[in-house]
Amino acid sequence: MNYFAYGVRGLLTAVFLIAVVGKAGRTGAFSAFADSLRPLAVVSGSVLRAVAFAVVAVEGAVCLALVLPYAPMTLAGLLAATVLLAVFAVVIARSVGRGTTVRCRCFGRSAAPLGRAHVVRNGLLASVAGVGAAVVAVGPAGGSKPGMVAVAWCAGAVAGGLVTVLEDLMSLFRPVALSVTE
Repeated sequence: MNYFAYGVRGLLTAVFLIAVVGKAGRTGAFSAFADSLRPLAVVSGSVLRAVAFAVVAVEGAVCLALVLPYAPMTLAGLLAATVLLAVFAVVIARSVGRGTTVRCRCFGRSAAPLGRAHVVRNGLLASVAGVGAAVVAVGPAGGSKPGMVAVAWCAGAVAGGLVTVLEDLMSLFRPVALSVTE
């Protein structure tokens, strides 16, 4: 496996681990996530909680597959991540296209509504996961120095952490509305 694949594994492991913890790591988080799916009109009724559970379970399974040192599991994790992220992008794009306002529960709490930036983020992550899967499928092409593997993995994990707080980082550069007080 080459260093790029290790970096992609670190990136996606961080993204999905933060997503799982954000959706299930505190009281009420899972219910808030499940409720956020209702306006997306993907499923309804009693199936809603089952779909929410399946999303969290698959995200957790992706994390596990990406950390195991077994190439077939890594490939399965990368393919699952590609599909899951592509589905997220399509569902969010459909919601945005209909003008539906839904709070982003991608990583737990967020005041930001789902928007084009979420579609782009998930599309890019799906693309990166797909390229990572292709690299792993082709087979080993370097990447045997443990120190460099650790650097690639950690760089990917840091990038993944930054992806999960991208909304917060972008808000730092938005203009501040001045209030006039008398």
